[in-house]
Amino acid sequence: MALTKCPECCGDVSDKAASCLHCGYPTRAPGRAQIIEKTGRGWKAIRVLGWLLVVVGVLVLRASLATHAGDTRRFGWLITGVGAACLITSRVGAWWYHG
Repeated sequence: MALTKCPECCGDVSDKAASCLHCGYPTRAPGRAQIIEKTGRGWKAIRVLGWLLVVVGVLVLRASLATHAGDTRRFGWLITGVGAACLITSRVGAWWYHG
């Protein structure tokens, strides 16, 4: 183990350390750093549900345009709106819990 000088704070740093213990400056090549962000399965499930509801809602809307059914059209908009709300909720929730 050899000690080197940190280019940021000039403190002694091991050549095996990933970053300086004093200031946190990375001492290894930036290509080797690994950043992992985990989005919870619940937020992913809400996002999938949202996309499924949007697709079903659009299909119901297309069918209602062909049959000229007003009740079906409102139901299609409701399904699409709930799907969009799920998509927004999953995006905001994942952002909120990632910090």
